[in-house]
Amino acid sequence: MENPSIKGPTHWLQAIVHFVPIGIFQVDGSDKYIFVNPAWESITGCPVTQALGANWWTVIHPEDQDMVFRQWNQAEKEERELSVECRVITEKNETRWIRLQTSFLFDDSGKNVFGSIENITSNKASELQKEKMITELTEIKKQLEVSSRTDPLTSLLNRRGLEQEMVFEKNRMDRSGNPFSLVLCDIDFFKKINDTYGHDAGDYILSEFAQIIESHSRKQDIVCRWGGEEFLLLLPETDLQGASALAEKIRAQIEKSIFTYNNQEISITLSSGVACMAKDQTIDDCIKNADLRLYLAKSRGRNKVVASED
Repeated sequence: MENPSIKGPTHWLQAIVHFVPIGIFQVDGSDKYIFVNPAWESITGCPVTQALGANWWTVIHPEDQDMVFRQWNQAEKEERELSVECRVITEKNETRWIRLQTSFLFDDSGKNVFGSIENITSNKASELQKEKMITELTEIKKQLEVSSRTDPLTSLLNRRGLEQEMVFEKNRMDRSGNPFSLVLCDIDFFKKINDTYGHDAGDYILSEFAQIIESHSRKQDIVCRWGGEEFLLLLPETDLQGASALAEKIRAQIEKSIFTYNNQEISITLSSGVACMAKDQTIDDCIKNADLRLYLAKSRGRNKVVASED
């Protein structure tokens, strides 16, 4: 397995390495193979007749060569052992993963490199499969987290999702002192829509309604389907006056919108209650205030925005 014209391992060492399942090789000072054992030939798929006298990197996968070169050169410079995982590509274009280990020896005759390669393809496949499963499970977890916070009909945040955002906004208000406001909206006479046009029409109205609210809200605002035909808007760093103005803008847009379902035109109106978070309030207190004002908007004839109990 060696070129007789080039200095190689002693005969007793050849006898040992001939039978081991790990690929053994020796590279001379010119970076060329001067010895490979049968296991090396079997792992790389490179015949010994082609290997001897060839550069050591010829069997390394082209995509891994730069990485292996860098680590090889660094280990040689520091005169330490190299251990790296990389791929080889056989003459039959089969890719295999190997663990490449080398030792660099320097004497009067120059540099000699002794190394081994171990076929870790099956282990690598298991690792890659494990990594893939972890990635897939992580993605599923993310999707479940998103779905647990999202209303499936409107794709808006649901109540749970907005509650988390309100806690964040409350903490930010405590730090900055800037208030935030809530707008609780309710579609007027929504039950009549379901009774007259059917529940599919009602779902269509809710979906279209959600898009209108989002499109007429500001980028920083967070819109949530609070439940049924109720929607809650979280308006960061917004006082009562600003929140009331936005709520009125949305109310006016809904009033003039025409929804067409199965060639039937449907008009709706919106009632809203607005509340601004005070420093000494809890989030629940602020929601209750918005809910009370929504009730007042309903009792005062609907299609209104109410921002106080006066």
